Amino acid sequence: MAQNKSASPAPAQLAVLMAAALLADVFLQPFGRRASLLTAQHGILCAAGQMAVFALLLALLRRGAGRALGSKTFCVLLSTAMLLSAALEIIQGERFYSQSMHTGLPVEIFLVLLFVAVFYGVYSGLDALTRTASAVLALTAVSMGLLLLSVLPQLRFVNLQSAALNGTELARDFAGQFYLAPELILWAVLWRPENSKRPDHRPVAVFVWLFAAQALFCLLGEMTLGPAYEQEEQPLFTIARLGGISVFRRLDALHACVWLLLFFVKTTLYFSVFTQSIWQVFPALRGHSAYYLAVAGVIGVFLASWGQAEQAAYLIQQGGCLALLLWLGIVRITTGRKQE
Repeated sequence: MAQNKSASPAPAQLAVLMAAALLADVFLQPFGRRASLLTAQHGILCAAGQMAVFALLLALLRRGAGRALGSKTFCVLLSTAMLLSAALEIIQGERFYSQSMHTGLPVEIFLVLLFVAVFYGVYSGLDALTRTASAVLALTAVSMGLLLLSVLPQLRFVNLQSAALNGTELARDFAGQFYLAPELILWAVLWRPENSKRPDHRPVAVFVWLFAAQALFCLLGEMTLGPAYEQEEQPLFTIARLGGISVFRRLDALHACVWLLLFFVKTTLYFSVFTQSIWQVFPALRGHSAYYLAVAGVIGVFLASWGQAEQAAYLIQQGGCLALLLWLGIVRITTGRKQE
């Protein structure tokens, strides 16, 4: 347990892990973004475009991407991106927890409890995290079903806003909503090289499922809240608070717990990849020092960006993700040339 050196998960396990991490962005608004919500019509179209770009990037870059981990420079960039991503995700998770639970838990206690739980998740290995992700996805499916059932009486088709599509406006909305998910990089570099020659449609299935979830929630949000949907910071939780089944009137707490488990899986994944990549840079690290280094870095970014500098930190994080994707693109091109 001294150092987490888990092998890359099998394709099916990797798909489950990435699905859970990416699904967290559907329930908790992605870190650092200040883009306003769109109408259901534009939201669905933009979600379709984003998932299509994700699927295309992953299909192009995952072949031979694991070789990039042999470069210390790449590992430094990857570690930095994971620190920024984890810190920004924790900011958003803490904000969601405060808004949904109303426990008055100080942020310091929240961080301590989270770091203890993530420590266990990191050093249990990616296989254990994958099994956790599978259970959380099952709970999420139940949560989604209950959410839909609880708000059925409040759905109003007349609330849907339909208008003639304007290409320029749609492109502007897509650009405002689009972001590079760190999971794309992780999915590519954790992909096992021996699986590259066999067709695998799991990533496409995951992105289709994610699009379906986003489309469903866009429709639920607008049909339930009407024009007020676009003003909500956490629209799904607002919808959950309005729903109820029979005598069970506070299902929102149940939904929030499940969504926070998705947040835990996502955060643990970032910490796990950091500990593995930083060990490639500094192989002299012993014991749990890589994790303690991650905690120190995340706290630093958390304090520096919380509140005023979140957008700046988000832009830096997106720049890092773009640099890593370009690096993987170069690896893909050079790998293809060597095989010719």
